[in-house]
Amino acid sequence: MASYAVEFEIYQDDFRPLHMAVLIDAPADRLQEAKLVQDVIRNDLISSQSFKGLNPLAFLASANDVFKKIDYSDWSTIGTDILVVGKLHRSGSGWRIDLRLYQVLQHKILGVRSLETSIHGLRRLGHQSANFAYQSVLDIPGHFDTHLVFVRKSGEYSDLMYMDQDGYNLQTVGHNFTLLLSPDWSPDGHSVALNTYVGNRPQLEVFDLRSGKRKVFGRFKGLNSTPEFSPDARYIAASLSHTGNPEIFIYDIKEKEWRQFTYNKSIDTTPTWSPDSQWLAFASSRSGSPQIYKKSISGGKPIRVSTKGNYNTSPAWSPRGDKIAMISQKRWQYAVATIDVDGENLRYLATGHRIESPAWSPNAQIIIYSAEANHRRRVYTIPSWGGVSRAITATDMDGSDPAWSN
Repeated sequence: MASYAVEFEIYQDDFRPLHMAVLIDAPADRLQEAKLVQDVIRNDLISSQSFKGLNPLAFLASANDVFKKIDYSDWSTIGTDILVVGKLHRSGSGWRIDLRLYQVLQHKILGVRSLETSIHGLRRLGHQSANFAYQSVLDIPGHFDTHLVFVRKSGEYSDLMYMDQDGYNLQTVGHNFTLLLSPDWSPDGHSVALNTYVGNRPQLEVFDLRSGKRKVFGRFKGLNSTPEFSPDARYIAASLSHTGNPEIFIYDIKEKEWRQFTYNKSIDTTPTWSPDSQWLAFASSRSGSPQIYKKSISGGKPIRVSTKGNYNTSPAWSPRGDKIAMISQKRWQYAVATIDVDGENLRYLATGHRIESPAWSPNAQIIIYSAEANHRRRVYTIPSWGGVSRAITATDMDGSDPAWSN
């Protein structure tokens, strides 16, 4: 996808990844399980691009040695910034890991933590351990014990797919939709709002991830698209066109009532909520080309956010509230970008063909999106502060419309 960058000045942060070592020890008959947990922690932290893994062949001490007494010089010699050490044990009917986290150059222990999980939860234990390390070092909650849904296109049908954020535990949770678009997680993580089709007619529905039950909440003449739950779980915003042209509407989940939110002869679509549920951002062509606007739920006039470029669409409001991700286009080339909610600090992060559907990790550190390569779409991640894009779906799968759990 680098060939597309000629149209965009790609932003790169000057942050230097912290050099990290991970060592997980266990009794002799549990070394395979310890290796699994160690690999999950290491891969999670590396995938964030805030950490760089050191070669284990360079390690001068074992996890057991460190637990007895740490020699900081052993680790500073090979350039270690952060050392994660753990001991894995069987605990009743499950597992326990005892963790220690060291800041090597400062000769400082950053944290001590014990975590437990079920007998089948080793990968999750690794993700939770990575969360502990990530937050201890960066003072930002980790996103590693989270999940994704996305759309897999297969022939004439689409499936709703579920997986862990690192691509493992891939499951088909909704089968054989005629067409499936724009999934969005409910705040409690139990269901997903969807834009589906019955024949050629679009509709909006909520899909229960536990039971598989589907409940229609929007079936109007014309367009019914891009639903998104409000963070307070009270509303769902969507784009509907039964009044004559696409406008933003808000559905009251409790009262089961719709109300119109925007009023304009242009196209208004892809609404996204602010974290406090008090604002909506959306894409609108009211200025003559697709641009990002925001408007208070309490009323008032829409405020234009994007001011550079002739094509900015598909906004996604950061969980931290300070930025909006979007898709920009120049001469048929696309980029994932971020912009402050006041319209400042536009940054292009990644380019590619047919880039769509940006969404944020719960801690606002990673943006997920889909892009097409070799006539097949894949799901990618990139740090929201600038980095390298990374595909997390297989090359033989058409994946799009990703959404991140809360």
